[in-house]
Amino acid sequence: MEAVADNQRESQRKHVIRVANRLFVERGIRGVRMDDVAAQLAMSKRTLYEMFHDKEGLLLACVRYQDEKKKDYIRELVSTTDNVLEIVFHLYRQGIQEAEQMKISSIRELHKFPLVCDYLVERRKENKDKAFHFYNLGIGQKLFRKDVNFEIFHMLMDMAMGGYINSENLDRYPLSEVFDTIMRVNMRGICTEKGQRLFDEFLEKQQSENK
Repeated sequence: MEAVADNQRESQRKHVIRVANRLFVERGIRGVRMDDVAAQLAMSKRTLYEMFHDKEGLLLACVRYQDEKKKDYIRELVSTTDNVLEIVFHLYRQGIQEAEQMKISSIRELHKFPLVCDYLVERRKENKDKAFHFYNLGIGQKLFRKDVNFEIFHMLMDMAMGGYINSENLDRYPLSEVFDTIMRVNMRGICTEKGQRLFDEFLEKQQSENK
């Protein structure tokens, strides 16, 4: 009986996170209160606060939820192909779709929550190690150039996105367009001729599908 109750509580917790995550995406972080989440779930505020002590705890759970979804997606991709660029293509497409739904104000507001910031710092360290492994696979497949300092490349990618997030001068451009431009320029720069041909073929296919 106790195990059944634990499963029910965990199932309810996951449902709360999914609903809250949708609200954060639709309304932005500032536009969502704990009262709004409770009302959307037809749940008492007391029950919600028993699961998550405050808005930051709930937001952190949502960020982790998004990360787990992305990890599952990458694991699924890796199970279907070992071609590095093919994996990049799928992540590129998913990244644009996510950026189209994302509010730049929400990304900026994340930095107001210390626990979330600490988690994001640790996540970037983990992603950096995985990225280097990925780059080396691309070199082995003759898709990425071996004369590129990938540590510098990785930092430049972070700085490019960070510069957009922190610069109001770029606010007139959609996040999806900025993401697309950064990916196109930087990916072509590290690709070999073979890699560039594959990347261009992907872009052409992407454009024809969007017509």
